[in-house]
Amino acid sequence: MRIFGLFLLGLLAFAATAIWKFPAEGVLPHINTDPVKLSGVSGTIWNGSAQSVIAPEPALPITNVQWKAKPSALLSGSAGADINFEMLGGKGEGLVKRNLGGNVFITDGNYRVPASRLEQFLPLPVAEFGGIVQAHIDELELENNLLKRTQGRVTWSKAEVVNTVLLGEVLLDIVPQGEQHIGKLSNTDGQLDLRGEVLLDQAGNYKADIEIKPTAETPPQVNGLLGIIGRPASDGSYRVRNNGNIQNLAF
Repeated sequence: MRIFGLFLLGLLAFAATAIWKFPAEGVLPHINTDPVKLSGVSGTIWNGSAQSVIAPEPALPITNVQWKAKPSALLSGSAGADINFEMLGGKGEGLVKRNLGGNVFITDGNYRVPASRLEQFLPLPVAEFGGIVQAHIDELELENNLLKRTQGRVTWSKAEVVNTVLLGEVLLDIVPQGEQHIGKLSNTDGQLDLRGEVLLDQAGNYKADIEIKPTAETPPQVNGLLGIIGRPASDGSYRVRNNGNIQNLAF
């Protein structure tokens, strides 16, 4: 009986080691990860990497992805892993989990990128941007590939429209509000005052309502450019409104 017990223990140890070291390259292509596809996979399903991640919308170039599985997530009925990646010249990390219902959760997410790499997404296509953009995700949930819930903050430090105006530190705090999310925009220590809100629904539709107000530090040439926006309000501020869908932004 003792010999059988030792044999069984050895067999379980062998099985555990085989599963732990099972190559990710042979498993992941057979897992339904639509609409996301991985390429250049190496390592194991527990500790591996992929050269790139391809998603149809939005088609952002995500590369050098590395993951390390979190077995503790299985206790809550989820598969989870710590992820590191590169995107648009910046680096990010976070804990990603997927439950039995297919919902995806991201917590403790961080992403840092030079603002110049995001010029294509900002509303001044001829401008050059300086500073560093840092995004922190407290929590994010996707259901059926649609945004269900998120909360976090985006900080643009040493924000600058190069050779035009200094914006100081720009903050965008994002919190859930019913079936929408609301982003509160503000800044400090800039040559312009920025205030406003951005509403985002689960389908990616957004409505932006931003107020731009000159200060005593605003360069004269910037005051002239603000006239392009329209007529100022009685307090000297200019209002910018825009709406659309984030899927239609140029990536």
